[in-house]
Amino acid sequence: MKIRTRMQAAVLSILAIAITAAAVIFLGGDKYNTPNRHPVVQLEEGWTIHRGDSTYSVDKLSTTSFDIMNKYDTITLVNTLPHLDLKPATIHFRSFLSTVDVYVDGKKIYSYGKEYAEKNKMIPKVQNYVPLPDNYAGKEIRIVFKSYENNAFSGFTPITLGDCEDISMFLLQKHRLPLVVGVFMIVFGILTLILAPYIIFYNFHDYSIIFSAFVTLILGIYVLCFNDLFSQISDKVGIFSFIEYLALFMIPGTILAFVLAANQLEQKYLGYIILIFNAMFVFGTAIMHILNICHICAFVSWLHILSIIEGVLVISILIVNTVKKYISNKEDLHKRFMSTNVLLFGLIVTLLFSIIDIVKYNVFKYFGMEDINADIDFMTVGALLFSICLLLNYFYHCIEYISEETVKKQLEGLAYTDALTGLFNRTKCELTLAGLKGKYTIISFDLDYLKYTNDNYGHAAGDELLNGFADLLRQSFFDAAIIGRMGGDEFIVILPYVDDNRTENGLALLTDLMIDKNENEPVLRYSASWGYASSESLKPKLTGNAQSVYLLADKRMYTMKKIHHNESLGRLYDDLMKNAALKGGV
Repeated sequence: MKIRTRMQAAVLSILAIAITAAAVIFLGGDKYNTPNRHPVVQLEEGWTIHRGDSTYSVDKLSTTSFDIMNKYDTITLVNTLPHLDLKPATIHFRSFLSTVDVYVDGKKIYSYGKEYAEKNKMIPKVQNYVPLPDNYAGKEIRIVFKSYENNAFSGFTPITLGDCEDISMFLLQKHRLPLVVGVFMIVFGILTLILAPYIIFYNFHDYSIIFSAFVTLILGIYVLCFNDLFSQISDKVGIFSFIEYLALFMIPGTILAFVLAANQLEQKYLGYIILIFNAMFVFGTAIMHILNICHICAFVSWLHILSIIEGVLVISILIVNTVKKYISNKEDLHKRFMSTNVLLFGLIVTLLFSIIDIVKYNVFKYFGMEDINADIDFMTVGALLFSICLLLNYFYHCIEYISEETVKKQLEGLAYTDALTGLFNRTKCELTLAGLKGKYTIISFDLDYLKYTNDNYGHAAGDELLNGFADLLRQSFFDAAIIGRMGGDEFIVILPYVDDNRTENGLALLTDLMIDKNENEPVLRYSASWGYASSESLKPKLTGNAQSVYLLADKRMYTMKKIHHNESLGRLYDDLMKNAALKGGV
């Protein structure tokens, strides 16, 4: 790659990183948040926790952790509701894989998840919005969680008291970065899938593009589901919980498929084996969940182990292969080195950040650090960077494709262009004839007086005559499919239609141009013989045989050439008399 192209790549890469950083700072901060219309209070203090025979008070609820909740474990939170000058008021909190019952002064005011538990279905995580009675101030609130899965959760999300709309707006603004990243990735992934057939079959022939689109789409879906952003527009929490797990389970396989399609894995058989295992894992867990044999959430720990192993393996292979290419400097000219590596950089960062989030989640869950509050901020930022790298990848694809096409055209120009006239040479003309189909007209030309001009005025004059005639052909047949020089004084014009009137008009224009040229040319004489035939000129059994059509046109050209040959004798006599007169004057 040329130095200029490398500089452009460096500038674009730096710009991509700057855009990512700016987006994270802008979307992740709270400077542009809409202020609440009413006070929103986070109920952190004063809680008493009951679990089995144990009862204890906590200083701060959001930092309280406990042993992991397993199937049928029950935990109860008790507190006194503060006075907040707000009617109606709402309590908000998140729950995971458990039923929820809320009581105020011993009266049940809210229940969630019982219908799932009765059918032995997975209870989805949900944002619980609990309307409080008007006289709630000073009354006891009791929140009962009953887990229906093993390893359900080991901490609490913040419990908030305030106006329902204010709480919803607060949560939406809190997740503004994942919202923008998720929506962008889904839209971009869908558009890429739509454009993929054109990109694959008409331009780049790079099948990794379609898998990068799937990676983008699935990452975007998972980011939105994990942050409960779909629940802002729909109450189908069961469907979105399943989609979240399914998207999470599909991420390793789609990433591996992209790496294989991009030819970045030398041990392809190993890659295919792991890919098949991934597909079977996703399909098997999804079927068991749908048939209610075993819930998909039970396999998350296995997925985390698989993802970490595959992630480390893929990152190592990608880094090693990239280093080898730079050291050997033997990158195949047909492979798009810069565009692919930009995308691989984004993929490596996304994988690395995803591993960090997986490790962080499990540390929080199994080491008493409130797993329920774990997020995927690193993965979200990595997904954003991957999206930008994907855009850069397409941009580099365009640059490299245009560069390859330019080089290809230059090479074709050298191989298929007549050096003297700039027309197509015999090789190109014969290739064109071999591939001609449909309706067409072929005109065969023979330039008169070329040998005479070379013998009497020199080869420089002969070259001038050839160049001049080539220009006249271009002017006369501007709609031609091809204009070429077959060699010596022979030329060919192929018209992409069968229309005798249009053909005759072109020949008449050529005749007028030659007459006009001869009036202003003291030495050179422009004259040509021609004959034409169309794809419909032959017998039906020979229709479409372009070589036969050309031979017929050539035969008709020689008929005209005989007439011009007799006329050329008169030209010879005129020139002899002119030369004799000039000598006598001297």
